[in-house]
Amino acid sequence: MVFTQFTDTMDYLRDQVVAAGYSVMCFSGRGGEVQGSDRAWSLISRDEVKRRFKEGRAEILVCTDAAAEGLNFQFCGALINYDMPWNPMRVEQRIGRIDRLGQRFSDIRIVNLHYEDTVEADVYRALRSRISVFESVVGGLQPILTRLPKLIEETVLSKATTDDARRDEALGRLETELSLGEGASIDLDDFSDEELTFPPRSEPALNLSDLKAVLDRPALLPRGTEAVKLDAKDYRFTDGFLPQAVRVTVDREFYELHSESVELWTPGSPTFPDLAMYRRTT
Repeated sequence: MVFTQFTDTMDYLRDQVVAAGYSVMCFSGRGGEVQGSDRAWSLISRDEVKRRFKEGRAEILVCTDAAAEGLNFQFCGALINYDMPWNPMRVEQRIGRIDRLGQRFSDIRIVNLHYEDTVEADVYRALRSRISVFESVVGGLQPILTRLPKLIEETVLSKATTDDARRDEALGRLETELSLGEGASIDLDDFSDEELTFPPRSEPALNLSDLKAVLDRPALLPRGTEAVKLDAKDYRFTDGFLPQAVRVTVDREFYELHSESVELWTPGSPTFPDLAMYRRTT
């Protein structure tokens, strides 16, 4: 995945990558886009972007931050930040698209590109040199990170006469903020192993395989409820309470790929029957 902040930059990058001989898809506020045999770009859905990328029908996905929310790509092993947003929390949000549960690669590669001799690059270098701060403490630094965009903006617009003066001003303020944050944060070493031990969780009464068996055997469903198999992993589900039929699945991977058009049929989902209505009272 290649992230950039601006759609114009995305369009430039995709043309460069196509010219270099790679197969490319895009995702931005316009939606998903693929290039046809006539070399024109056409729109596709979010689900289709994810499905095609997982199937390997494109080597590279070039996208804006529109892909940093709601799209999970744990089958992807590398991410490039072509330009870095001023807020490091947004960088973390991008990385979270591939660095998540279900990631199939033991190691993933993250490449961050910076413009040399800029305030932004120096701020990120300062943060990287203090990376132990992020590994050893939590809590106090998050407010600092959320203030970084403002810090960088004020520094870029500063009345300081030289770039070096502006850079020194930004780094000085950052160091001060980090030092204050360390004192206010929580040190995980202060907690004993016992305090972080969670009680064992009991096995669920039903697992996803059990729920699939229920959907495959309509006689097991509550009266007035119907599940019609659509394909290998999804069903058309109706009951007397839903306003219309919905598409459901009990396959996690299928749900991840089609989360915008399918419901995961598990307790807690609005599509799952309210079992309290069917319990007998004595």
